[in-house]
Amino acid sequence: METRKKRLIQSGILFSLGMFLGILLGNYVNITPKQYYRPGQGAVWYNLALNNMGAALLIAGTGFLFSIPTIIMLLFNGLMIGFIIALSAAVHSFPTLLAGLLPHGILEIPALLLAGAIGLRPLGLFARAVKQREKIPWGKEARQSAALFAVVMVMLIAASLIEAHITPVIMDWTR
Repeated sequence: METRKKRLIQSGILFSLGMFLGILLGNYVNITPKQYYRPGQGAVWYNLALNNMGAALLIAGTGFLFSIPTIIMLLFNGLMIGFIIALSAAVHSFPTLLAGLLPHGILEIPALLLAGAIGLRPLGLFARAVKQREKIPWGKEARQSAALFAVVMVMLIAASLIEAHITPVIMDWTR
């Protein structure tokens, strides 16, 4: 299997593991919905974009540290989404929960997984360089990663616009 696909799959596995742990944790935390749910909280799209772009930058940009921060950030982001799903399930119906996740999540989650694939790449390259005594074209790899990261940024901006302006409308339809 192509190494880029492997990194994307590994990224997805780490994120999913974090999400699973977050759902488990959210089901065992004794928090009432009134403690965390405040109706009418609007989100400004650029705040959402900056938050997600910062997370993606950390996920992708710390790969040179043997991908350890990348792994931790993928697990943590998955954990947070899983935790929010578990807590939100106490407040919203299943259709409303899906309406709150899917419209923007279709772009946001794959963007974070692509960032994870970028961040996991250096670990694979280091391993290949040591194992096969192969010289790695770091400049070429950096250019490819930067181009892919630009795609991640566009996806996150689009997801933020959807999350701020479209997701609330769709959620209202399901209530």
